[in-house]
Amino acid sequence: MSKQLLIGIDVGSSGVRVELYDEEGSLIAVGRSGIARQDVKEWIEAVRKAMPHIVKECIDCEKHVSIDSTSGTFIAIDKHGEALYGPVMYYEKKIEVFEGVKNLPEVQELAKRGITTDAASPYIKILYMKRALKELYNNVYKFVPAATWLLYKLCYPKGEEWSDVKTDYTNALKFGLDITTTPPTWFKPLFDALEIDLDKLPGLAPSGEFICKAKSELAEELGLKNASVYQGMTDGNAAALAGGALDKGDVNIYTGSTTVPKVSVDKIVIHPALYYHIHPLNGYLAGSATGFTGAYLSWFAEKVLGLTIEEALRYAEVVEAGTEYLFFPYGDRGPFYDSSLTPALVNMVMYEQPREVVIGRLLRSMVLGIALLENSYLRLFEKTFNMRIADVNLTGGGSRSRFWNRLRASIYEKRVVIHGDLVGVGTVIPIIYRSGLYTRITEIKQRFLRPVDFVEPDRELVNIYKRFKEGFENKWMKLRELYRG
Repeated sequence: MSKQLLIGIDVGSSGVRVELYDEEGSLIAVGRSGIARQDVKEWIEAVRKAMPHIVKECIDCEKHVSIDSTSGTFIAIDKHGEALYGPVMYYEKKIEVFEGVKNLPEVQELAKRGITTDAASPYIKILYMKRALKELYNNVYKFVPAATWLLYKLCYPKGEEWSDVKTDYTNALKFGLDITTTPPTWFKPLFDALEIDLDKLPGLAPSGEFICKAKSELAEELGLKNASVYQGMTDGNAAALAGGALDKGDVNIYTGSTTVPKVSVDKIVIHPALYYHIHPLNGYLAGSATGFTGAYLSWFAEKVLGLTIEEALRYAEVVEAGTEYLFFPYGDRGPFYDSSLTPALVNMVMYEQPREVVIGRLLRSMVLGIALLENSYLRLFEKTFNMRIADVNLTGGGSRSRFWNRLRASIYEKRVVIHGDLVGVGTVIPIIYRSGLYTRITEIKQRFLRPVDFVEPDRELVNIYKRFKEGFENKWMKLRELYRG
């Protein structure tokens, strides 16, 4: 029997990571490469550089590959899969277009079905293209998510027409998916109202569904010729699965440039701060994606204070707990979806202390504000789904600081389980599950999920931060009055 090689490719906005696992869940190799600019050729080159040598060297391996990438990012392609326009990144916005359609009954109805529209929604940007770039729009064969485009690039040789192009349910979500139907379908009334041609969107499939045997030149260059290619997912969903959100009640928070809280549930309860994915295994993933959190902290540290993020966290760690200012992150995405809500630092007072302490207080305030945002979602999950969360699973670059994780655990008043930043395992879990390699979720957790740390609440910090937690969301909402005044 040939050796099974499970390959999860994570294509983020700043780099590519390729993770290789065997069928026992052991990590065999990891490859990384940075992305300097958002360009489809740059993405492919980064995948080439990140692919571990063992993929080519293991000639007799049975290879299985899937890809995750940023949610809401898309490329407009022709019939041969060549990019006509894009990538259009998830964070790009068309505010004027959004303002003109946000009150349409169809937009409101989609919100009732768990999908919130904002200025960065893909169909808002597709509508912009139809209005401002009509000739280009007319020439588009399909608008496809980033992960989908990369997967099909493995399938089709250059020059061959693409057919039966499908995207997975998680990537389809922000494009206007109705997840209340079985199986999920595009929400046709929305596209009719916006006069967007539905045939320019791909078909639909679950994560982990077989697509093809790889036969492109790119696949051969990567050592993936004849590999089995499977439907992927968004990076947020990959992170959620890699971070333990496999079974009902499991919670994961991905903390990086943005913050992505998710909980595995068996029903949809509509709430304006939540949207839903079809869980790649069973049920749904309820959650959100915030505006820039870690990205803002890094920007402030580097551009304003001239510090690396590692230096910034060291400054923050030595500041006395409870002396922080109140920091509110971006509210342009979850939980408020209000583009006017930019970050604010309030309640600032003067302290006669060394400059290093003052700098540390500013930074610790931001760290605290991000943790308070995360906690607001945990409270929302418990209230909305009538559940009690025991552990909070963390993934992403923002989970590397033990100081920050101790602060988090104390604010949450829950144990924090750290899974590190390897999300590719989440990308391959649906392959494992749907192929029947392992059918019990508990066994998948035992074999493929390897927490790197556990952090308990500090009782002293729990008491100190109670006053910061009180009314945090209400105070944040009051910023609207200031910004709109």
